[in-house]
Amino acid sequence: MLTTLLAPRKCRTAKPLVEEIGASEVSEEGVEDDDDDFDWEIEQSPYKEVSESALNVQGHYGFGGLRSGVFQRLQDEFSDVIDLKDPDFTPPAERRQKRLAAEMAKFDPDHYLADYFEDEAVEQILKYNPWWTDTYSEMLTILGKSQEQEDHAALVSFSAEEKYQLRKFVHKSYLLDKRAHRQVYYSLIDILLAYCYETRVSEGEKNVESAWNIRKLSSTLCWFETWTNVHEVLVSFGRRVLCYPLYRHFKLVMKAYRDTIMILQLGKSAVLKCLLDIHKIFQESDPAYILNDLYISDYCVWIQKAK
Repeated sequence: MLTTLLAPRKCRTAKPLVEEIGASEVSEEGVEDDDDDFDWEIEQSPYKEVSESALNVQGHYGFGGLRSGVFQRLQDEFSDVIDLKDPDFTPPAERRQKRLAAEMAKFDPDHYLADYFEDEAVEQILKYNPWWTDTYSEMLTILGKSQEQEDHAALVSFSAEEKYQLRKFVHKSYLLDKRAHRQVYYSLIDILLAYCYETRVSEGEKNVESAWNIRKLSSTLCWFETWTNVHEVLVSFGRRVLCYPLYRHFKLVMKAYRDTIMILQLGKSAVLKCLLDIHKIFQESDPAYILNDLYISDYCVWIQKAK
C-alpha cells in the first residue's frame, strides 16, 4: 500500500536520544579548556506572544487527525486532489476560512437558477432508487412484524469482490481520544453524504467524474476540515452541492440527507459496503488514491469494530 512507500527507511538499531560524539577521545584537560572558552551569558529578549499558526507548525489530517507531513513530500503530485494548499502548515481555523471564501467565489447564481427552473433532469435523478432503499424498506417491514431487536447486518450482503477487498486490509487498532473519536464520526457523515449524492446523480453507474464528485463535495476530503457538530457537516455539504457539481439543486441536498440516514440506520454493514465502493472508486482514479491511504482504508478497518 501507499503507506509502505511513504514510510521512511528504518534503521536496524534504534539511535539513542542523546549521543556523545567522540566522548572517549576527550581528555580531562580538554574539558577544562572548553569551560574556560564557553560563554555562559544568555542574551535576554522581551517576550513575544506566539501566533496560532506558529504553534500549529505541523498540521494534522487524515483519519482521526493521525497523519501529518505527507504533503511536504508530495505537494506537487497531489495538488489536484485537494483544494487546500500547504495543508501541513495550515491550522484548522484558517482551513475553514479559506474554504468558505472559495465557496463564495465559486457560487454561480445563473447556474443555480437554471437548475432550479429547468429541473427535468433533477426530477429524473430524484426517482432513482439506490440499493439501500429496498434494504431499508425490508428492515422496516421486519421491525413492524417483530417486537424483538433484529440483526440488520443480515440484510446487507457482500459480493465476492468486496470480500476480497476486505481481506486485503491490514487489521489494526486506533488510539483515539474523545475529540478525535467525534471527528471520525462527523467526517464519516460528511463522506457518506458526498457518496450518496454521487450514487444518485450517476444512477449507480460510476464514471470518470465519480471520484471528483465525492472528494469535491466532502470538505473532509477536499479541505481536511474538522467539525464540532453535525450541523456544520450538513451546512458545508449543502453549500458545496450548490457550488461545484453539474446538478446544483437543493432537492438533491435533502435527498442525500435522507439517503445517509437510511445507510446509518441499516448499521455498520451498510456503511462498510459504501466505504468499500468509495475505496474502489478512488483506487481506480489517479491521483485520488491518496485519499484511501489518508481516510478510506482506515475507515474500512475501523467501522468493523466500531460500537
